[in-house]
Formats: sequence, structure tokens, C-alpha cells
Amino acid sequence: MIPPGPRRWLGAFVVLACLFSVAPVLVIVIESFTSSDYVVFPPPGLSFKWYGEFIKRPEFVDSALVSLVVALCASLVSTLLGAMTAVALERHAFFGRRLLQSLFLAPLSLPGIIFGLALLQFLARYGWPRNVVTMTLAHIIITLPFAIRFISVALLGIDRNVELAAHSLGANRLRAFWHVTFPLIRPGIAASLVFAFILSFDEVAASLFVASPSAMTLPVRIFVYIDQNYDPLVSAVSSLLVLAAVIALVIIEKTVGMGRLFGLR
Repeated sequence: MIPPGPRRWLGAFVVLACLFSVAPVLVIVIESFTSSDYVVFPPPGLSFKWYGEFIKRPEFVDSALVSLVVALCASLVSTLLGAMTAVALERHAFFGRRLLQSLFLAPLSLPGIIFGLALLQFLARYGWPRNVVTMTLAHIIITLPFAIRFISVALLGIDRNVELAAHSLGANRLRAFWHVTFPLIRPGIAASLVFAFILSFDEVAASLFVASPSAMTLPVRIFVYIDQNYDPLVSAVSSLLVLAAVIALVIIEKTVGMGRLFGLR
């Protein structure tokens, strides 16, 4: 039990740490509403003109559509594969199970730049084009470990006896999964879809190596744009990405819970 005095100091430290972490994001969001034609803080006036400028830029709109398609496909495929993998790893004991668990989670420890460079060399070696398909495959590899993690946590929260009871009543494995297991892990699947979508939509490190003029995601477009320009348009686009991330975190908290996901409760 922490005494009241140190507890107050600890609470103040936590508040300051949170403010220190969130302050740069708040500055970007506030700056996105500036009426100025250049980056200045605090803004001399408030306006939505840079959000309108984003809509008027066809290259940004095209990149946003590419990011949307890639993120949607990657989240659906990685969640489907993650569900099958999680069920196999958590519900079946077989030789090499621990090794496979480590293998599927290995991309979590691999820097995105290293993965992107390796993927670029692979595509160049076999002459594969850099397009939306290869970009989607790269994002599936990136998001799959997170999907496995989400759904595995959901499976661990299910009493195994419920599934065994369904088997004892005559249900085969597929029927038991669809009518018993799937409804119980639905929050984990929903969280996996949302988290994989936002992770894919914000991915930039590996996407830099796979992007091409016909398949450039929005974060890569921002990266290329600020190489030659830096105006409040970047702040407006970044604020939209921040908003999407916040919505995703809220959905995850309401469905599976952030603490439960990372084993904190």
C-alpha cells in the first residue's frame, strides 16, 4: 500500500508523463485548423481550409483509397488466418507447437525497415511487380502476429468445458466452433479487425520499399510530400490518421479491453 504523500507525487508524475506524450499530437491537431498558409503555432486563426485542400489534391485522395483498400484486405485476411492459427495453437497439442508460436510472433521483433528491405530484394529477385497486391501481402505479414495475439487472448478466456459439452451433445468440430466458440471470441475478432486495419493504414516503414507510383499509401505520400514541402496540409492529414487511431483504440477497449489484451488484468 503506497502512503498518501508518495501516491500524490506518483499521480502527478503519471499526469505529467501523459501530457508530455500527448502534447506533440495535440499541437499537430491544433495546427491542422490554422488559417495560415505556413506552419506556425499557435495558429493566428482557425479554419477548415487545409482539410478542404486535402480533398482537392487527387494524389492524396488516390493514396487514401489505396491505403483504405490495402488496410481492409489485410485486416480481413490476417484476421481469418489469425483465427485459424490461434485455434490450432491454443486448442491442439502437437509436436513443434511452441516453435510455431514463436515463428508466427517473430515479425513483432523485426524492424519494419529490415522487413521492407528484405521484401524488396525478394520481389526484385523473382521479378514481382510492386503494386497493390504485393503491398497487401506485406501488410498481411505485418498484421498477422497481432491478429493471432488478439484471438489467442479471446480463446484463453473461454472455458474449455463449454466446447467439450458441445462435442458430447453430438456437434462436430466445425459446428461446435461456429455455434459455441465463435460467438464467445467475437470481441477478439472484432478487435483484431480494427487493430489490423489501423496498423496497416498507418504503416510506413515497410511500405516505403514496396510502394510505387501506382501503389502509394497515404503515410508514404506524406513522407514523400514533406521531403519538398511542409505546410499545414501535412498536419490536416496527420490529424485524420490520429482520429482513426483513437477510434480504433476506443473500439478495442469496448470489445476486448486493452488491459486484458496485454495480460494486465
